Amino acid sequence: MGKLLTIAMPCYNVEAYLERGLGSLADDRFADDLEVLIVNDGSTDSTKEIALRYVESHPTIFRLIDKENGGHGSGINAGIAHAAGTYFRIVDGDDWVDTDNLATLLDRLRSIDSDIVVDEKREVDMGSMSGSLVELPAYIEVDKELQFADICNLHDTESFIAIHTLTVKTSLLREHGISILEGIFYVDYEYIVKATCFADTVTFIPLEIYQYLVGNANQSVAAENWVKRYSHHETVVKELLRFSETDGFSAPIHEYLVRKTQLLINTHYKVLLIFDKDRRRGASRAKEFRLWLKREYPAFAALTAARYRQALGMHYLGVDAARLDAIMGR
Repeated sequence: MGKLLTIAMPCYNVEAYLERGLGSLADDRFADDLEVLIVNDGSTDSTKEIALRYVESHPTIFRLIDKENGGHGSGINAGIAHAAGTYFRIVDGDDWVDTDNLATLLDRLRSIDSDIVVDEKREVDMGSMSGSLVELPAYIEVDKELQFADICNLHDTESFIAIHTLTVKTSLLREHGISILEGIFYVDYEYIVKATCFADTVTFIPLEIYQYLVGNANQSVAAENWVKRYSHHETVVKELLRFSETDGFSAPIHEYLVRKTQLLINTHYKVLLIFDKDRRRGASRAKEFRLWLKREYPAFAALTAARYRQALGMHYLGVDAARLDAIMGR
């Protein structure tokens, strides 16, 4: 492996944003240590042409992987397959990084041997371009290698391990044959869970790297899109339920995996019963999913029964995505 870090950048029709993302990575300081794989996922706009300009101007940093459209998961899978870096992480085509802090991270990675490394992100509002830093909580020990099993169930530590903050040893991804579902949305969660469950060690670094653009109505996490793509989300839920039966995990890791899967099921109840403006359709879909869950995974049905009843109650009270945000103070 000739590079310290591979960044895979899955791209589909991101011509409006790509210059900013690639520009934040086009720094001569990165020539020896960083590889950026621009995965063009069958774009029909000028994404490929923009990418080629960076490949030509910084050939020691950028490589273009040109492929047929297969969704975000296929972009991640292509990145893992082609990565030449010791470590691997993902930056989406409409986001960017803090260039100077990435240089610091690369310097830190030279002396780190943890399976995973977790840093910090900034959420940047698309309209105002103002940002809010999502800092690691004070209870997490930073700049020190920790056993992942010791901290994965500590308070809400797992909520700070996101696709935007996670760096993983490439060898770990390959040795365990980690592959992500293709052709659907919401696979970020799948990637996080699968990559972290096999980790023995972790280092947390209080360093802002990822600049995450939020507020785009086209984002997959917008309420209307959750509903439109509910079957995608349900497919990811079922994949994690399948993965939860993997043998060989220690008790703490199994507990972590069960909780992550449980949280995803709870989100699915919310999508069906609260986000869907067609209340009858949402209730019907939720009932069908709930019956399937009771039949196939009764333990998870029991674990999520209270949240199902809660979501059902809010459904009948007419709570929708906007009212839920207000209730939650968002």
